[in-house]
Amino acid sequence: MVMRFFLLFVIVLTTGLSADAQQRNEWRLFSELQFEEYFSEEIGTYDLKPIFTEDILALEGREVVLLGYIISSAKTDGFENVILSKFPFTSCYFCGNAGMETVTEIEYDAKRSTFRMDSAYGFKGTLSFNRDDPERLVVILKDAEIWDF
Repeated sequence: MVMRFFLLFVIVLTTGLSADAQQRNEWRLFSELQFEEYFSEEIGTYDLKPIFTEDILALEGREVVLLGYIISSAKTDGFENVILSKFPFTSCYFCGNAGMETVTEIEYDAKRSTFRMDSAYGFKGTLSFNRDDPERLVVILKDAEIWDF
């Protein structure tokens, strides 16, 4: 009887940990993102344009959780403009060798808290993709909330 209880406990524990890990590690969803270089008349230089596959677009509107590092944070119009990176500042897309798929723009209500740059945070929100605005990142997390990890 004790052995059955122990076995059931181990199965429940490992299943729960596996499901939690899958829910909290959503950066992998963007690993298929590809980019092509093009000349932008608007900015007068070459830029990267995302190529969205059907699999990637099928993720749009999905609630996801991302854990990462705050790279930039500025309050404008009552909202916090937060850039979350999969990697710390020295290894992020803007400063290191990572790709554009490793940074996300977080839409967050500025009245709720302030953030420290290069500190680890988790956010839960609705996934959105920027198709054509060169002023924004490709991956955007809308209606984001702090996710305690």
